[in-house]
Amino acid sequence: MAKLVQIPETTLEALLREAGRTESVQDFLQTGDVPALTQLGQRLLKRARAAYWSRFWLLFSALVTCVSFLSGPNFEDFISGALLIGMTVVEFKVYVLFLAADVRGSIYGWWNQCLFAVLFLVYGGYHGTFISVSPEIQGMIDPSLLSSVESLERLSYYAIGVIGAAGQFWLACYYRRARQ
Repeated sequence: MAKLVQIPETTLEALLREAGRTESVQDFLQTGDVPALTQLGQRLLKRARAAYWSRFWLLFSALVTCVSFLSGPNFEDFISGALLIGMTVVEFKVYVLFLAADVRGSIYGWWNQCLFAVLFLVYGGYHGTFISVSPEIQGMIDPSLLSSVESLERLSYYAIGVIGAAGQFWLACYYRRARQ
């Protein structure tokens, strides 16, 4: 699919005349696929604003994970960092595609945000299921409250997974609707 580009009305009028067309610019803009393509281009440019902020959220998450990995290397931070860096690169590409009014931005954005939603579910589900209160916290609380702390922590991780996944999936659907 060809990219939609904006050109001044006078330039379009000159191009129409050179092509031997006698219709006005307004008439041309109301014929054929032009209105639909114009609306598609506007929807894609609106999605660029969402991708603008999404890429910074992903970049921040990737940086926090990398700092966590460097301060105490572990397998979870390594995998999370690698995935978040890759998703950040893709989101920067999605932003550029949306700015260019290229429909591929909605496709890449859909898959990137769906992956992020799945990762939220995996993260929240894993940590909620395999809960472990650190020994430092266990030493600071009354042993009779330990089960309450574990329940609160479990609930918090499940909430992070579900709410984070729902938000990312909403963004994925928002990206995808740009094509309709």
